[in-house]
Amino acid sequence: MENNSFIMVSGAAASGKSTLVHSINNELNGCIFKPSNAYLALAREKGISMERAFFEISDIEAEDYFCKVCMENHLVVGDQHLAIQHYKDSLIASNSFCNEFPDEPYVSALNYKIFSKMAEYNIETLVIFLKASPQALFERAYNRFLTNGTYMRNKSIEEVAEEINAETYFFNQLIENTNLPNFIIDTDGKKSDEVLDYALQRIRKFKG
Repeated sequence: MENNSFIMVSGAAASGKSTLVHSINNELNGCIFKPSNAYLALAREKGISMERAFFEISDIEAEDYFCKVCMENHLVVGDQHLAIQHYKDSLIASNSFCNEFPDEPYVSALNYKIFSKMAEYNIETLVIFLKASPQALFERAYNRFLTNGTYMRNKSIEEVAEEINAETYFFNQLIENTNLPNFIIDTDGKKSDEVLDYALQRIRKFKG
């Protein structure tokens, strides 16, 4: 019997995570959810404001909730930042946008213990890391803003580069600490269907 699986698509803002997640989900008939959603879902259940979700919901509560979601679905797909700024990202998640945020270091978005707990339930995890140049990501984010008003998380190429460095660092830390199966896709110059085709080939190989 095939194990339940979680496909985690990571990378900096505007790297194409959401597009790839929805495309994979459409192809493989899964469920879209990600580890950080567990904090927000629990905050809603407990009546905690979204701004306080990552501070007041414990990692253990969120891990248990996420494992429950994975056990209820044969395939879960989610886009997941590996590096976050708690205050800034909590405000963005609650649609409290502003043009300036206080200086805040990037920290790991995940407690790696979640993958040990998932393994106990025989939930297999595959990590896909999307990368692109700062110039390409900034241009994509700006075009999304002009096209549909999507909020720009980073207001300069320098901020984009800072996020890329943080995402790359925590991707390497994640793999070093967990040995999770993974692969990297450089999306510079690639169309979304090319990225999807390559990802599906690797996912099907992973699933056997």
